[in-house]
Amino acid sequence: MAKETKISNGIVTAAISTHGAEVTSFKKIADDIEMIWQRNPDYWLNCNPILFPYTGVLIDGKYEINGQTYSLGQHGFARHAEFEFIDIKSDSCKLHLKHDDYTMSVYPYMFDLAVEYRLNGSRLEIKYCVTNMGEEDLPFNIGFHPAFNTPMVEGKKYEDYYVELEQIEELNNDKVQIGTTNKFMLKDYLLRGSWFFHNGHIKSKWAQLTDGINAIRVGCEGFQTLGFWRKNEETPFMCIEPWHPKTDLKKAYTFRNDTENNLLPPHQQFYCQYYFEIL
Repeated sequence: MAKETKISNGIVTAAISTHGAEVTSFKKIADDIEMIWQRNPDYWLNCNPILFPYTGVLIDGKYEINGQTYSLGQHGFARHAEFEFIDIKSDSCKLHLKHDDYTMSVYPYMFDLAVEYRLNGSRLEIKYCVTNMGEEDLPFNIGFHPAFNTPMVEGKKYEDYYVELEQIEELNNDKVQIGTTNKFMLKDYLLRGSWFFHNGHIKSKWAQLTDGINAIRVGCEGFQTLGFWRKNEETPFMCIEPWHPKTDLKKAYTFRNDTENNLLPPHQQFYCQYYFEIL
């Protein structure tokens, strides 16, 4: 059964669950506005899943390693796994997920995935560490899928919100043609579905969701991919997603031969981090 802990620094509070190591709540104490999507089953049962050991969907949910076929669902297994708290303080906590009989049956590698949450001012800083505990290279991708309430407050609607980026970008890809700008209205471009910018296309250090008054900022510096997703036209949330593969996961039956995967040498560690900030 999932466990939850709350952390606070007198400015903001956050709640963290062992289920998927998800942030289930993030608020500024002064106004008590909930920024995190609350797992309403009528729309979507997650709120900010960790995508590991890959991002995306495999053909028929299968892949092959060393002549053996394995089955695994969209975005891997970490999003549904029970993590374990290994450290809890008043303003921070740390969890991890380690290989076990189940993970070895769907992903035959020895690993440890640690997640640290720490409050700093109005920020929730989130750090990840993947450790290869085996004797061969560990193939993996990792990505993050935070969903934010949209609208954030009563009296507003989804169409009142826009995404703003740290700097002016060329926001054009095969799905959307926005042009050269640092902001776009959700009503014009994100009524449903998803689109992603890969290969370091977006240079901004952050992207934020705002109605011009309330805002949640997502740090994306250092990530090669940044995506935006909304499940359908009725969904009252919006996702801003930093991912670490340079491109979409190739729809192949192997991790080993996919050059877009990270290959972590034995007993080495991979680190990445991002943040949420209430403005």
